[in-house]
Amino acid sequence: ISTIGGAFGKIGKVGVGTIAGIASGIAGLTAKGGFDRALNIERAQTKLKALKYDTASVDKIMGNALASVKGTAFGLGDAASVAATLVASGIKQGGDLEGVLTTVGDAAQISGRSFQDMGLIFSQVAAKGKLQGDDMLQLMSSGIPVLQMLGKHLNKTSAEVSDMVSDGKIDFQTFADAMQEGLGGAALSAGTTFTGALANVKAALSRLGETAATPV
Repeated sequence: ISTIGGAFGKIGKVGVGTIAGIASGIAGLTAKGGFDRALNIERAQTKLKALKYDTASVDKIMGNALASVKGTAFGLGDAASVAATLVASGIKQGGDLEGVLTTVGDAAQISGRSFQDMGLIFSQVAAKGKLQGDDMLQLMSSGIPVLQMLGKHLNKTSAEVSDMVSDGKIDFQTFADAMQEGLGGAALSAGTTFTGALANVKAALSRLGETAATPV
């Protein structure tokens, strides 16, 4: 805060109340973000334990979630919640889970939807074991050219891919691989933008606030 005050002092005269307001705003972001993050993590851990995962497995899944959002504008709380849903849908913990979560983040970044919204679509496809028309339409309406991505991955036309989707011939792994090829790295690259950097700051404040909020 003293650094911020010093910077303003060099630019021009700013009232003490303004500096205090900035400090209060940062504290508020830390408290709210930390509390939300702590709650999301607790919900995810509770869900995993309800699914009969032991402590070691829960820790590994949480580690997969953390690795998938490291360096992006997304937080562990959201990733943990989606991770719990994905493992319930049949995705194996470890490299498979981390890879799918990373692709969820890339898809969320491109579409502008939240991590949890995109995670729900992926979880639905995983639970069904195949990509269906309603899931494909949700992705396309979010600005993700899933037909073209699948066509490139399978070396087929969009019309052929559409027929395969209708016939239930696009399994989850094919879908996830095509999405990863088409969107890979989008979430990480967004961190270099101003908006992404600002989101990273908010995520860092949430991590700070979580330390205080978790015991509560």
